[in-house]
Amino acid sequence: MRADAGDDCQLIRAMNTFHDAAYTMAAVSAILALYRALIEKGLLSREEAVRLLLDEAVARAIQAEAQSQEGGSGRTPADINRQSAEILKFIAEKL
Repeated sequence: MRADAGDDCQLIRAMNTFHDAAYTMAAVSAILALYRALIEKGLLSREEAVRLLLDEAVARAIQAEAQSQEGGSGRTPADINRQSAEILKFIAEKL
């Protein structure tokens, strides 16, 4: 076994966390673009879009709280969900 195998595992965990965050941000961006298009076409009201974004933010905040109680260290899925909840609330305010 190589001496730096532990470093490799740490790098893989860090990359997985980075990918999770990137996928989350891509999904948020796609949803925002979809909501804006639906609002412009008149198929979704601004109030409905804000309500949907805030509902998702609350769900992510609850999930983050549950995950943080499970423990863990470093940049965890709970941290990512907490940050996503904050981003969704910010977007909802600006929509």
